[in-house]
Amino acid sequence: MIQELGEDELLLPSHVNAALLANDRVKYYFTLLQTAKARAEHPYLEFPDLSIERITTGEKDAELDNIVSSSTKLHNGTFMIPQSGRIIGSICNCIEEIILPFAISGEGEEEVFTNRFYELSTFLPEPVSNVISEDDIARITSGDREHGDSLHILVMDIHKSLNKLQETISGEIIDGANTYMLTENDKFLVKAFMKGLNRTAPLKFGHPGLGTTATRSGQKLMIQNDIGETDAHVLVINVQEKEVSITYTDVHLSRVLFFQSLFDSYGVEWNDTLSKSGVSRFEDNIYHLSSGKYSAQDPDKLSFFLEYLGSRIVFLIDWNRARKQLRNFMRNRYCIQLLKWAADHEKGHRGFLVLGGKQLVFDSLEVASRVPMRYGEPLYQIIGSEKTIDFFTFVLDRSATGLLEKQSQLFIKDEIKAELLRYFHSAHEDLMDLCSEHASLMVEMAITVNDTLLNIRHGVDEGLVKRNALRAKKWEKQADDVVNRVRSLSGRIEVAEFFSTLIMIADDVVDYFEEAAFMTTVACDTIKSPNIFRCLSSIAELSLKGSQEFLKALYASQYVTHGFTQDEMQLFLKSVNLIFDMEEKCDDALRKAHITILKESADYREFHVATEIAANLEEATNSLMKASFTIRDNVFESLNMWGTR
Repeated sequence: MIQELGEDELLLPSHVNAALLANDRVKYYFTLLQTAKARAEHPYLEFPDLSIERITTGEKDAELDNIVSSSTKLHNGTFMIPQSGRIIGSICNCIEEIILPFAISGEGEEEVFTNRFYELSTFLPEPVSNVISEDDIARITSGDREHGDSLHILVMDIHKSLNKLQETISGEIIDGANTYMLTENDKFLVKAFMKGLNRTAPLKFGHPGLGTTATRSGQKLMIQNDIGETDAHVLVINVQEKEVSITYTDVHLSRVLFFQSLFDSYGVEWNDTLSKSGVSRFEDNIYHLSSGKYSAQDPDKLSFFLEYLGSRIVFLIDWNRARKQLRNFMRNRYCIQLLKWAADHEKGHRGFLVLGGKQLVFDSLEVASRVPMRYGEPLYQIIGSEKTIDFFTFVLDRSATGLLEKQSQLFIKDEIKAELLRYFHSAHEDLMDLCSEHASLMVEMAITVNDTLLNIRHGVDEGLVKRNALRAKKWEKQADDVVNRVRSLSGRIEVAEFFSTLIMIADDVVDYFEEAAFMTTVACDTIKSPNIFRCLSSIAELSLKGSQEFLKALYASQYVTHGFTQDEMQLFLKSVNLIFDMEEKCDDALRKAHITILKESADYREFHVATEIAANLEEATNSLMKASFTIRDNVFESLNMWGTR
């Protein structure tokens, strides 16, 4: 009757709605042809039957699910694809249905689209044939404009204009969403979705995107969000009764997986993600399609889920850009972990990018570190992964909070610089902990050498001697790792040269102990004189006491700061002086050992091995004294600096 009255415009919303459904169906047919061709070219690979896509788009013919597995490659670039003629006919019908709303609305684009469709359809194969050429498939499904027009490109252009037409006929704006043909319950669900979206939308900080449209199609409420500016970055939500179907497309697979992870607590069932050919401006000419389903137990949980779903979308905007910039400072898995935290706590990453992204951190490093970062040197190698994650957690939090509160960008950046400076200052404590760890390894090695010599004197257990030598070698490697960490960190912090100098001297002690431990494995068979072993044990005992006092002095030096007590200073100086005493006693013991070795050695081998062990232990004690001097000088210098303030 409406048509009879000549008021076809009243039917326009229904035709737009039908065109959107036809647009979904035609994309399924394109994918069906592409997948069938791919399977024919690679018959030994597994391909999906696309049954889920068929059901989702409303195509009821289940026989189409057998087409992919039945397709074969012929010759001269042709393929046998069952029902390919029928598929082409369905594509044409869908395109006609998509163009129809423009004819009703009187938009001039209808003539352009119709002419393009007519020109392209003249090259299509006969609908009765199941044989189709590679060129025909390309003319139908290609998304690359550089290779000419295609039905796929035509559909994309029509779809873009169709979205604009939909906005013009939108019957009602609900909290920012363009809607039409909604029931009262639909409006309630759209409000729930928009409540979540609008709550977090400010976190996009001016970035385009998050445009939402909603309509009813048969038994389903359809909600679409354009997310950002990328053509392939689209979210479509279908709500039917208490079930929500999510279709998400993206050019970045890692972001697809990230998006899925945002719903771990809701138990969304995700289907396998499909990768499909896209237009040439897409990254790698590929986009990824993910579909999931959530079943609510009651209407309240349904609205809560839609609100949560709407609130997550803003965290997809510029996500890959943020991940790449964060990757300059930490491992990729930590970047994704950090972005997940930012989304879960509704801070996001856009504030970080607005303030400069990676350049913001590089500028902060110029203030905090006296030495510029080398190219490719990530921050986590300087202050550690845990502190790096903590720092960037602060950065994302402070960036979002500060910008939302309209604070000065300069003020926020200064706070971030100050925070990084605090992390570098706390690194002094880390350096002291590392030096203490190194000294503990030194003591363990001194104990091992001393115990080994005693064991050889009182009953040789060659197995124990070899095990102790292997343990000493393992500890030396751990000590080397500590040295590398200290050098990397201390080279970037003001007045931290002390730690680098100290660790290098202390590592000489470790090297001497390890060499002595190795020589004890030879001593079992070469040194026979009990008097020689008695001399070596005496030197080892002195070097052990010196190592223990060095560790005490290192711990005590931490408390000899501004405002120290007399007892704290005496404790520190006592350990230092004991090390000096041990070094003098060790010199005397070495001289006695040399005399005994000369007198008691039965041959050159015994003389050489005994001399090597004694010399290494004595050199270790000498290096302990040098390290103690380094600590003492640093303490006095620090006290002098406090005195001049």
